[in-house]
Amino acid sequence: MRRTRIIAALCLTGALGLAACSGRGDDTLNAIAQDYVIMTLEIGEREDGYVDAYHGPPEWAETARTNPRTVEQLRAAAAALSQRLEQFPTRGLSDEEVQRRAYLIAHVNAANTRLRMIAGEEPAFADEAEGLFGVRPDTPPLSAYDDTLARIDALIPGDGPLHERVAAFRNDYVIPTDRLDAVMRAAIDECRARTVRHFDLPENERFTLEFVTDQPWSGYNWYQATPSA
Repeated sequence: MRRTRIIAALCLTGALGLAACSGRGDDTLNAIAQDYVIMTLEIGEREDGYVDAYHGPPEWAETARTNPRTVEQLRAAAAALSQRLEQFPTRGLSDEEVQRRAYLIAHVNAANTRLRMIAGEEPAFADEAEGLFGVRPDTPPLSAYDDTLARIDALIPGDGPLHERVAAFRNDYVIPTDRLDAVMRAAIDECRARTVRHFDLPENERFTLEFVTDQPWSGYNWYQATPSA
């Protein structure tokens, strides 16, 4: 069964680089954002890996962990959030508030799409991409790639099927396992050396390297710094 991994980096409701939004009737963008974060944390309890990182109030995460709503209840919550956002008056909003509202509309729609998939729906590829990422991809016929494949065929040495030759070519650049740690640490040191030529880094700045397997990504990073008082 096809499964799309969604990385949801969540912020406090007053964050996103914006000031708190003024009220519109009985609702505010802050209130909607808080409900969105809480809903997303609960979705994370229904699908492992949905929430990749969370730096908000710990009590929100604890509540989501101990008492998450059902998938159907979460779908209803997503629909309610979408309705609140669509009805939220745009007159008098600052440019930043307009952008924040659009951000929330897109992310709530993505959450609703994923909830439908968790419930068992299997949308077509283009519908899934549009629902999750807001982009409807162009899917040309396979024959449209013939010219590109011909150019690759001319560049890759050897005989035999093209996919086997491409795989062999790529394997020449695979770092041996016993040298991976040294190579990655050298790369990190070089990145830091180039960075300090342009930016000042905190004295205790560091990069903790960990190798993992059996993940749907080839590499990822987590920001773990403690905010200053």
